[in-house]
Amino acid sequence: MSVAGEVVLVTGASGFLGRPVTRALLARGATVRGLARPGSAPLEPGVEPAPADGLHDREGLRRALAGAHAVVHLAARVHVMRDAAADPLAEFRRVNVEGTRTLLDESIRAGARRFLFASSVKALGEGGDVVLDDDTPPAPADPYGVSKLEAEAVVREMADAAGVHAPILRFPLIYGPGVGANFLKLLRSVDRGIPLPFGRVRNRRSALYVGNAAAAVVAALESPAAARETFLVSDGDDHSTPELVRRIARALGRPARLVPVPPMLFAGAGRAGDLLSRVMPIPLTTAAVHRLLGSLAVDPARFFRFTGFVPPFTVEQGLAATAAWYRGQARSA
Repeated sequence: MSVAGEVVLVTGASGFLGRPVTRALLARGATVRGLARPGSAPLEPGVEPAPADGLHDREGLRRALAGAHAVVHLAARVHVMRDAAADPLAEFRRVNVEGTRTLLDESIRAGARRFLFASSVKALGEGGDVVLDDDTPPAPADPYGVSKLEAEAVVREMADAAGVHAPILRFPLIYGPGVGANFLKLLRSVDRGIPLPFGRVRNRRSALYVGNAAAAVVAALESPAAARETFLVSDGDDHSTPELVRRIARALGRPARLVPVPPMLFAGAGRAGDLLSRVMPIPLTTAAVHRLLGSLAVDPARFFRFTGFVPPFTVEQGLAATAAWYRGQARSA
């Protein structure tokens, strides 16, 4: 089931994950069409721009899907810390659920026989002390997670009815060149030698290097065993928050400055932040503390077993590539 010689439409093609995915598909010999938001970053060289104005533009999607054999759906409204939408869940559903429904409907009408949906571990919830696996009952904790779980249901129902090969991949935190948000802040803090109060944290977190994520997309598209499956994916090499700081420090050639602050102090600060957040923007809330100090680990063994996938990059290689990008780009921004 190789994608070589096939036409593949990729949504979110100019994004952080989209660019490595389109590169991986081009390397496999596919003809790649990229759908991206107007004004977003340029597409990778060799990627054809798709003539559609978003996921709700049916006429444009029909043109973009003409002759397409497969679709990789990466575009989404993503989780944000402070959502300005009047009804965040409705807006997440509009993009992530109804946009997916429209795209898949048009894909089936166009005759595409493969459709990969990029979901999130947030469809299962926030984790905790238990390692999440593919049998974990979903319990999404925020509008983003709810919308992703609902979109998964749309994909499974429509694709199964049409006999379409439609793997769903639930991604954890993805890092790599071009990363932003909290991971970029952590890179900057370690590089600048800022003492970080995580020395006594004993958690477990899963992550996925963007190069491994792109390879996993190709593996799921090409594996017959993945046709109607939903998988968790990660590097398969988990870490605690202080261990991640140490690994980043080694990649940057910096010392890891970890201060042994008792975790209970963070919990108290988070509760105080919850109260203050009612009247002013506060970055340190209970939810923020959980993202920093809580556990969110996944078991990717079933994906590896079904598809024969082996992550092509180690965590050290992924962090080295991220650090090299940071040295060359982020510090001069």
